[in-house]
Amino acid sequence: MAQPMSATAKPAGPSEPPLTPLSGMPKRVGRQITMLIIAYIATLSFQITIDLALISKTNSVTFMLPTIIFLASLGAWTITRFLAPYADPLLIPIASFITGIGIVFIRRLDRSATTVDPLPADAGIFAGQGGRQLMYFIAGVVLLGILLAVVRDHRVLRSYSYILLFTGIFIAALPGFLPYSISGSDGSKNWIRLGGFSIQPSEFAKLMLLIFFAVYLVRKRDMLAVAGPKFLGMQFPRMKDLGPILIVWAASIGLLVLEKDLGTSLLLFGMFLSMLYMATRRASWILIGLTLFMGACIAIYPFMGHLQTRVLIWLDPWNPTYVWPPPEGGPSSYQLVQGLSALNAGGLLGNGPGAGNPNLIPASESDFILAAFGEETGLVGLLGLLLLYAILVERSFKTGIMCRDLFGKLMAGGIAFLIALQLFVVAGGVTGLIPMTGLTTVFMAAGGSSLVASWLMLGLLIRVSNDARKPWQVSYGLQKTEAPAEFLAEQAARKAAEEAATAGVAADGPLPGGDQPTELIIPAAMQGGGTVAPTSGPPAPNGGPTLQSPPNGPPPGPPHPNGGPPPGPGGPTTQQPNQPGQAPGNPGSTAQAPSPPPPPLSAFEYRPQPPAYGPDKKEGEQ
Repeated sequence: MAQPMSATAKPAGPSEPPLTPLSGMPKRVGRQITMLIIAYIATLSFQITIDLALISKTNSVTFMLPTIIFLASLGAWTITRFLAPYADPLLIPIASFITGIGIVFIRRLDRSATTVDPLPADAGIFAGQGGRQLMYFIAGVVLLGILLAVVRDHRVLRSYSYILLFTGIFIAALPGFLPYSISGSDGSKNWIRLGGFSIQPSEFAKLMLLIFFAVYLVRKRDMLAVAGPKFLGMQFPRMKDLGPILIVWAASIGLLVLEKDLGTSLLLFGMFLSMLYMATRRASWILIGLTLFMGACIAIYPFMGHLQTRVLIWLDPWNPTYVWPPPEGGPSSYQLVQGLSALNAGGLLGNGPGAGNPNLIPASESDFILAAFGEETGLVGLLGLLLLYAILVERSFKTGIMCRDLFGKLMAGGIAFLIALQLFVVAGGVTGLIPMTGLTTVFMAAGGSSLVASWLMLGLLIRVSNDARKPWQVSYGLQKTEAPAEFLAEQAARKAAEEAATAGVAADGPLPGGDQPTELIIPAAMQGGGTVAPTSGPPAPNGGPTLQSPPNGPPPGPPHPNGGPPPGPGGPTTQQPNQPGQAPGNPGSTAQAPSPPPPPLSAFEYRPQPPAYGPDKKEGEQ
């Protein structure tokens, strides 16, 4: 049985074009190091400005914290360089810069905290929430390296799709079945707290479900893309194909009812809806999904007090009874009002790093970190931050476009949409565009689960990007290949067997040297009723055809007993008597029996002798 074979690439010659486009080749190390150094200088400048505004001087921590962040970023780049050298060179610098700015800013919030004791200026770099965020960053980089080392090809994840599905559903729904003292936070039940350890399982569940969605849509793409009835100028799917979206819709609404977590419910359903559209390119799926989700939210609204509160403070945040709720409780819009006030105070250029009052905003280090950051950096700083996120989303979509397999395309596109949707929901809630959901800003907000999950998500994106940019996976005829040697040998043997079968030689037998035996068809023989097999010997009697042996003939005979020359290859030899004038005792010359002259070429028709049985039949078969 033939072994599996794969083509190997040959380098292009001096005058030939490169085998792959420049975008598929690894970038120079200097460019990536330069981007990391620029990010380090920006982070260090941000930290120095904060210290000068808060304590009017710098200390060792001022330089040590950005340096540790830079070393962790350099470690992430080194891991990627060795384990995914063809990955997009912008992913690590952008993610590291956003994470570093977030760590420095969270430490700045620790130093002017109002609800707890402020962090001293000379506290260690791992103290406070900013210090914990730095540890989570290092842990995320380590897990990034483990992921890239274990998953050497993103397509192997398809084998674990159902394991990831059941695990993701289990850990996402688990907090809803636990007591509120263990899983509750601000009215929602989406945490697990045991002693001093806390984790938000939904952050990791969304990655597992993203992989399963990609695998499922690859398998069912053709079925889901079948056109159904047409309505309002839009082609809708068939009714029997609505099963998957109904199942995900029911799970998302169940998560909303069970855990009162609007953000996670919206994120999971929106992620599936976007990947479904990317797989089928049918806008009707988006219309159906939005209608189902909005209809379900309206239906359960009268029974969900937590959802009612969020909608009320969104519709009228400046209502005095909401800003300062009565002692018995009620809707509170204090957080949203403080966030809007901070953005207003920041203006275009902001109050300056360390010069604002972001600690007046509740949860300024997590849910409302964009509002706190906007107060001190202004609209310009916020737009610069959003631009970095936009580049990250664009590179994710580009990775999906470059990837050759549909699974990688959907996974990269799903990650891009996940980042974009989460950022839109957070920014929309902070600015009052949509109701608040409780989601956090990717890579920037405080929270170990969110940051570690974000770096794992980046690891998946890096692996897909590396596989998409490898030179030997670039398509469109830009890869010069040569068939492997074993394939060429097999093809040559097959061709020789076919030629042998055509010439009347068994396919598995050795090919004889010299001319192949032929069949001579002569009009007289044909009139005699039959064909004549090749043979050698004297002329046939009765005017039959004379057949000549192949030119190579039998091997020469033994040496002449009297020392004469060996007999010729044409047949037996005879001793001739001494001719007159020849010395006595001189052996006579030997002469070969004359061969019959061949008939005129015009009287013959040569054709190959057909085989006794076909090349594809065994002997004895008809």
